[in-house]
Amino acid sequence: MVEELTDDTIEDFIKEHEVVILDIYTVWCGPCKMQAAILADLGKGLDAKRVVIAKLDADQAPITSQKYQIRAIPTLILFKDGNPVKTHVGVWPREEIENELAAIL
Repeated sequence: MVEELTDDTIEDFIKEHEVVILDIYTVWCGPCKMQAAILADLGKGLDAKRVVIAKLDADQAPITSQKYQIRAIPTLILFKDGNPVKTHVGVWPREEIENELAAIL
């Protein structure tokens, strides 16, 4: 399951989970839809107790977009223990996401 976050909910959500894959997108972005499909497929095989996937609409979350200096979408940020450890701009292939997760778990 993918959690939809807002400026008001993101900080607590990130702190509550060991690893968060944050997908920053907009509804009008074609590559964002490709990234969403990759993450939906990836999510089926993840240990939900350790890794969660969340989405944040950049158009609806200006505070968070500014905080993490989002300049292009899609942007994925991996958080470990509440801290950002990896940022990727553009569509991120599943295999590369899995490699990054393996490195931080």
